[in-house]
Amino acid sequence: MKEKQMQSKDIELYFPVAIITCNRINHLRNCIESLSRCTHADQTELFISVDYPPDEKYVDGWNKIKEYLTDVHGFKKVNIWFQEVNLGAAYNEHFVYDKVFEQYNAMIFTEDDNIFAPAFLDYMNQMLRRFEKDPKVYSISGFNMLQSPHNSRIFKNYTFQPWGFGIWKDKWNYLRNMKWEEVYEKYSKRIFKIMGLYFQNKWLFCVYVGRLLKEDTNDPKKGLTDATLTLLYYLLGLYSVFPSKSLVKNKGFDGSGANCCIEAVPHIEEVDLDENLLFQYDSTKKVPVSSEWYLPIPEWAQKSSKLNKDPLTYLLYFIMGKEKYFAWRKKKGI
Repeated sequence: MKEKQMQSKDIELYFPVAIITCNRINHLRNCIESLSRCTHADQTELFISVDYPPDEKYVDGWNKIKEYLTDVHGFKKVNIWFQEVNLGAAYNEHFVYDKVFEQYNAMIFTEDDNIFAPAFLDYMNQMLRRFEKDPKVYSISGFNMLQSPHNSRIFKNYTFQPWGFGIWKDKWNYLRNMKWEEVYEKYSKRIFKIMGLYFQNKWLFCVYVGRLLKEDTNDPKKGLTDATLTLLYYLLGLYSVFPSKSLVKNKGFDGSGANCCIEAVPHIEEVDLDENLLFQYDSTKKVPVSSEWYLPIPEWAQKSSKLNKDPLTYLLYFIMGKEKYFAWRKKKGI
């Protein structure tokens, strides 16, 4: 059967790519050069925000990035901001979102340590248009290490994967402005859903209990973390769309980044990119849902207390209710 897909000629406007960076010149160069080789790069606008170095040791790399960005080719247009104070990665991300969403209703975001398959932009533009009005799909992921159900070219999953993703302005603002504490409290009464989370993904269960007890918070102004978004996706029944074969490879597991360590995703170097120039799939088929989870975060990354890891903590909260539970903990000195 011949696969049906959105043709390039059907796309009048290509969505932009936003990149945040600071001092990692080699990563940024590889990121931008791989993007420039993508199909439709010449019709894609870049938005780049360069954070101010937080320390003297980052100045050399920062200066090299300033020099490199004076001569970037292969794109429709390149917009660059050099921050005058250090924002940090999360606030820098927040800054570039706001700049892009002044002009576009959807965008593709990446940090500077990803490299891309030739069909990455083609895939992103097709998916952002196809699922724009889908009330359950809130992001498009370019990276994948999961097994696609039924050998489908695309599938849905609860996991929010931040390594090269697409997002819509209205859906992003909905998540960012959501009253998360009310969501966590509402779903505390759904015992089967929360205990199902415990048996499926103990790390995410720890995150949930920590948020429920207000021992683990995520300031929305600092950016929505992948843990927060995956948790919200699970609770609210939302999805990200994934390609069956990865279109992104993360090269940041070299100790140069703020969060990445090779222990977190031990098989990251085994990811092979799809080398096709265009992303082809059968748009007439129903998109399957994968219930598989990414590998659990290792012990060093689990900041939740022992209390949060114990399912009895949640069960007591469920039985006693919020006020009685906290009164009991205060009385017990817990």
